[in-house]
Amino acid sequence: MYELDTSGEAATQIAGLPDEALLAFAEAAVVLELALWNGQTINDENPQGPVRQLVFGGFGLITYLILERERQVSVIEVQWAG
Repeated sequence: MYELDTSGEAATQIAGLPDEALLAFAEAAVVLELALWNGQTINDENPQGPVRQLVFGGFGLITYLILERERQVSVIEVQWAG
C-alpha cells in the first residue's frame, strides 16, 4: 500500500469539491493507494512514467505522481467539471 499525499494546492482543490464529488474522490483515493498504476500516463512517449491521471465520478480528474522509493502517491491536481 502507498501513502496518499494530498497537501498543498490539491488540498484546496479537494476542499472545494461539491458534495456529489467527495464520495467519488474518496473511492478514487483508495484506488490510488492500492492500484496506482491503473491511471493513464500523461506522456504517451513514456507509458511507464510516474505522472498519471485517473478519472473519478465521471466528471473529475486527478493528476498524480508516483514516488516508488517513498511508497507515496502525491496528488498534484484535482479537477471537477460536473
